[in-house]
Amino acid sequence: MSIPFPTTHATWLGEHLRTAPDEVRTHVMERYFEPLCAYARASSLRLRGEPAELVGAFFAARLADPAYLERWTSSGLPLRRWLANGLLLHARNAGLAARRRAEQDLASADELARVAALRAIDHETNALLALERAWAVRTVTEAHERVRLELDREGRGDWWELFRLHSLHDMPYAKACEIARIAPTNATNVHRAVTTRLREALRAILLRDGVTADAIDAELAGMQELLER
Repeated sequence: MSIPFPTTHATWLGEHLRTAPDEVRTHVMERYFEPLCAYARASSLRLRGEPAELVGAFFAARLADPAYLERWTSSGLPLRRWLANGLLLHARNAGLAARRRAEQDLASADELARVAALRAIDHETNALLALERAWAVRTVTEAHERVRLELDREGRGDWWELFRLHSLHDMPYAKACEIARIAPTNATNVHRAVTTRLREALRAILLRDGVTADAIDAELAGMQELLER
């Protein structure tokens, strides 16, 4: 699976880092907490403790520095990879500090072994896949919720119901139309319209989070590949 690496991030995040940094930090913590926890659970970082605690400590240490996310804007990395790199480095530094304390305190051999293992941690394939999949699920879930609320506001909740039953639950059109109270002759048009809105919502979310316009199609293809596994 190829992952695109945009070179600049002149997007919602990049712009709001200058005008509303607190809003950006809140957004990053809410959106990337679960993907980073998934990464930690699937990697050797779990040797250091609970993933939620590791990610929380990383956010507290790094996002308090306004320059941390500003450096990301010129890194050429997707934000999720930048944060995974940061989490890994944070864990390594914490591991080295723990090793020094363990050596000074003559800690047990088991503790020394765990700390030593952390020094050798590199990005692991399974961990990166877990990160990418959790991020993809989070992104698609957000897009679904956006479109569902949008259709509800327009009085087209039946459109979402048809899409949900047919696409998410594999229900035949005939049965889905009966439940959603949509004419079977209009089913494919409604489904196509909802699918188009979802794709537009996904593009908007990716743009907001720093993916460049020319990389979006590749990102969407990668997300689909991950979610179909």
